[in-house]
Amino acid sequence: MVGTLLCASAFGFFPNEQRELLRGRAKLCETLAISATAMVAEEKIESLDIILQSIVARDEQIISIGFRAETGEMLVATGTHGSTWTFNQEADINRMSVPVFRSGKRFGQLEVSFEPSGGFLGLNHWAPAWLLVVLIPGCLLQFSFFLRKTLESLDPHGAAPKHVRDTFDRLGVGVLLIDDRDRIILMNQMLGECLRRDVKATEGKKTSSIPWVCEGELPWDESLRTGTMVNGRLMRIEVDGHHRTLNVNSTPIIGCGTMVTLEDITVLEENKVELAKARDAAEAANQSKSAFLANMSHEIRTPMNAILGFTEVLRRNIEHDESKRRKHLNTIHSSGTHLLNLINDILDLSKIEADRLEVESIPVEADRIVAEVVTVMRIRAEEKSIPLEYEFDGLIPTAVLSDPARIRQILTNLVGNAIKFTEQGGVKVVVRWDDDPTQPRMIFDVVDSGIGMSPEAAKKIFDPFSQADASVTRRFGGTGLGLSISKRFAEALGGGITVASRAGHGSVFTVTIDGKCADGATLRQPNIDELESASEIETRLAIRLPNLRVLLVDDGQENRDLMSVILEEAGATYATAENGLEAMELAHSAEWDVILMDMQMPVMDGYTATRNLRAEGYSVPIIALTAHAMQHAEQECRDAGCTGFLTKPVDFDRLISMLAAIAGIQVSAEVEPATTPTAHDGDDLLALTAPVITDAPIRSTLPIHKERFREIVSQFVDRLDQRFDAIEEAIASEDRSALTEMGHSLKGSSGNCGFADLSEQAAQLEVLGRDGEWNAIIETLSELRRMRSRIVVPEAIQAEKTETSVTTDSLS
Repeated sequence: MVGTLLCASAFGFFPNEQRELLRGRAKLCETLAISATAMVAEEKIESLDIILQSIVARDEQIISIGFRAETGEMLVATGTHGSTWTFNQEADINRMSVPVFRSGKRFGQLEVSFEPSGGFLGLNHWAPAWLLVVLIPGCLLQFSFFLRKTLESLDPHGAAPKHVRDTFDRLGVGVLLIDDRDRIILMNQMLGECLRRDVKATEGKKTSSIPWVCEGELPWDESLRTGTMVNGRLMRIEVDGHHRTLNVNSTPIIGCGTMVTLEDITVLEENKVELAKARDAAEAANQSKSAFLANMSHEIRTPMNAILGFTEVLRRNIEHDESKRRKHLNTIHSSGTHLLNLINDILDLSKIEADRLEVESIPVEADRIVAEVVTVMRIRAEEKSIPLEYEFDGLIPTAVLSDPARIRQILTNLVGNAIKFTEQGGVKVVVRWDDDPTQPRMIFDVVDSGIGMSPEAAKKIFDPFSQADASVTRRFGGTGLGLSISKRFAEALGGGITVASRAGHGSVFTVTIDGKCADGATLRQPNIDELESASEIETRLAIRLPNLRVLLVDDGQENRDLMSVILEEAGATYATAENGLEAMELAHSAEWDVILMDMQMPVMDGYTATRNLRAEGYSVPIIALTAHAMQHAEQECRDAGCTGFLTKPVDFDRLISMLAAIAGIQVSAEVEPATTPTAHDGDDLLALTAPVITDAPIRSTLPIHKERFREIVSQFVDRLDQRFDAIEEAIASEDRSALTEMGHSLKGSSGNCGFADLSEQAAQLEVLGRDGEWNAIIETLSELRRMRSRIVVPEAIQAEKTETSVTTDSLS
């Protein structure tokens, strides 16, 4: 206020009423002096007196006026001027004198006496009050503006006490204090290090000076606007070319601003993204493996069902045609043995995935391995009416150092795939040796004239669980694992696998392995005739189990009939039950030496029945029979109380061994020569190809020339239409449980009755029913009905066999 008054006074803006009054009085006196000078010069003293009298009378502020000569003589005086104004009296605010000149010389002076002006400091009595009314608000506004500017100009580092700042600097999260004008008044060291910013240089600046990346309103702005806390808001900021993610919490400080905590969660977010990717990859891998394991039963065990199931019955002298027996059954049995033994390796993928694959380095006769593989796989090629041949391009070593089992597995897989994807033309295996002195190699080309593939499909064909596309899987089957495993095997053998293919023009898979010659090996040109004339010896267990009492429990009529034939051939006494409830009743009504228990049945399953029997103290051995081949399935059966475990199709040798051990009978072996060469190592056959569906008639592989087997097959075929109708009803009602159960039952019974292709489709129906894929289920049912129309009834097959036998006898 003082400053305002001083400035106003200095620049003349102060409202000084007395000054204005004096200025007016001075002008009046000057005017009177001029008039008095003129009249005195003309010696009109009387006229001057009249004029002065008139002025005093008219102006209330003037008390008196006098004109005094230089000598002090009063020439003119009005009112009481002569008595109130003395000669040489000093002028003041109420008395003013003006000199009068005549002829350039001072003649006298005009004296004017005024009424007192009153007031304070030149102001009237009311003027100070009005001045304060205007001055105080104006000064308050000036002070507010001045104070604001002063606070803004203060050093922000002093806004928080040192001990408070030290406390914030020791926190494990970033801290920002922001005032209500969006200025940063404190940033702790943790946040400064996170943002790579100088704390002192940043404080005092707007928060907008930092390039935040936030969806929507900034958390502290929202917190200040709403007066509420904002928690868990994610923000990003680029620091040194890298994006950091911050978890922001903002708390409003009413009337002051906001306190913000910022936690650097960049690593957590990156880990979250990586974990999400890993989770997705794991889920995809699990889904792929689950699909692979679901397909495994009908991709491998379905052909094995026909090979090891009913053909084993034929090997026990049920088939009397010796030439057919030697030509077909030993080869089929050997191939089935390869398939069965291979399942453990395929299901246990940990050796490959953990890079713990081990290979041998022993002398290997590559020509003999190729001949064995082609001989075994030729049966499959003949089913499609395509030739499968092999040749040797030049000389090859008599023996190279490698792993025969892995070579056989690789070739079997590649040849099997070539046959699967070839409808016309043929398949050929070409073998040659590259005698590079630094790195000799054995090279195997598997050439086919099949469907081929596009370059895009060829790039991913060696990925695990991968095929060209989904249509290939639906049309040809397969797990998509074989080529991946084969490639890893080839790499472990010092080589690899490449493919050259063109859609519609076939493919050439080239396998290379280390071709270092074994000690003493020589080069030779293999003789194909000699290779194909080789033979090996087959052994099998004799069935001699007299008076063994067996309770056979299975819900499938065909399965019971088949097992009955085996038990009859073994000389055992048996009874059958259709479910677990019947099994419990029969178990207590008679004495048994062993129970063969199917684990998946209606009314009461085998698990429940076994648990109940064990709970009642029943101690007779119980052998589980199940189509589930996973390791956990065996453990579940044993946990339920089973003493033995067999998978379907049943390995008769294992079954006989188990029953013989229970009966305390010595099992004997019979030796039989076979004319068809087969592979040796059960580890070697990678059967990843499903039987190809064609329009050819479908016949049972059972020995239906025997009446007992013919009845079993006939009953199965006669009930197929009813089963299909029931499946169709389950589809209409979307009963997934019933559909899965019917698919499982049809899979086992059709396989046991010698219809491998039908069993394969039923296995697919079981999987689809579990997943509820209704479109695929309807398509599978349609395919089953089409296959039913191609089945040749047992009576026609037997008539055909009888006619062939008569013709052969006539020729003899």
